[in-house]
Amino acid sequence: MHLDGNALKKKARQNSDISLSKEKPEEIKKRAITPPSDPSVVPPVNVDTVVYGSFEIKAWYYSPYPLDFGAYIDKLYICDNCLRYMQREAQLVNHKAECKVRKPPGRVIYSNGAIRVFEIDGHEHKFYVLTERDAKHKSIERMVGYFSKEKVSYDNYNLACIMTLPSHQRKGYGRVLIELSYEISKHEGKTGSPEKPLSPLGSLGYKSYWGFALMTTLLHFRGDVTIEEIVNKTSIHEEDVIDTLSRLNLLTYRRSLEDGRQNICITEEMLQETIVRFNITWLVN
Repeated sequence: MHLDGNALKKKARQNSDISLSKEKPEEIKKRAITPPSDPSVVPPVNVDTVVYGSFEIKAWYYSPYPLDFGAYIDKLYICDNCLRYMQREAQLVNHKAECKVRKPPGRVIYSNGAIRVFEIDGHEHKFYVLTERDAKHKSIERMVGYFSKEKVSYDNYNLACIMTLPSHQRKGYGRVLIELSYEISKHEGKTGSPEKPLSPLGSLGYKSYWGFALMTTLLHFRGDVTIEEIVNKTSIHEEDVIDTLSRLNLLTYRRSLEDGRQNICITEEMLQETIVRFNITWLVN
C-alpha cells in the first residue's frame, strides 16, 4: 500500500474548540455517579485530570474506570509507554521504573520522520496507533492518537472511532489518521465513511479532508465528471461526496445519464471561485 508522504504531512486546520464545563469542581463531584442505565442520558464527567507523560489533560467525557477508583477521580495517572492507568503518582513512578514497553504492538504500516503508524489486530487491541518518536530517547515511541475500524462493516464504515490527545492536537495528526483510513479503503478496493454521528472536532476534521480530496480530484479531471468517478478516485462514500460538493457550492448542475449515473459539470471559473471563497489556495501553490 502506497501512502503519499507529503499529503499525509499536511496539517488540518481546526477553527474552534469544544467548550468545557464551567461548573466548579465541587459541583461536578456532587453529580459524579456511575453511568445511568438509560443510554440516552449522557453520564457526567468522572475524571478531572489525566496525567500522561509530561502533560496534565483535563477530561472531557465520562470514562468507565473501576468502581474502586471512586465515583470521582481528581487525577488519573497513565503510563505513556503501555497505557496502564493508576490512582497515585507513586504507583506510576514505581511502574515506570520497571515498564519494558517502548513501542506499541503490531506492525508498522506507515513511517515518515518522527511519526509512525502501527496496525494492531482487532482481536487483541482493536485500533491503529499513531506514535511520535521521543526526541531525547529515539528508541521510545509515545502514542499521540489512534483510530479503530470494524473488520467487517455492513454499513461500509472505514472508521469507528478516532482520537488525538489534546496535548498533540493542531499538529495535523488527526488529518493523518483520516487520510490513512481512506488509503486503507483504496487498498481494499472499497468506498468508506466514518461512523456517524461525528463529534464537533471530528466533523471539522472530515469536512477539511473531504474538501481537500474533492478539490484535488476536480482540479485533475476538469470539465465533466461523474459522481461515480469521484467516488472511485477518492474512496469517499457517495453521500459524503454530494454533501461536500453542495457545501462548496459546486453541486449546481446534475443530470442522469443513460446508465443512471449522476453527472456534474464544473467550470474552471467555478473552481477558482471556490478556491478563493474557502481560502484553499494551498491547492494551487
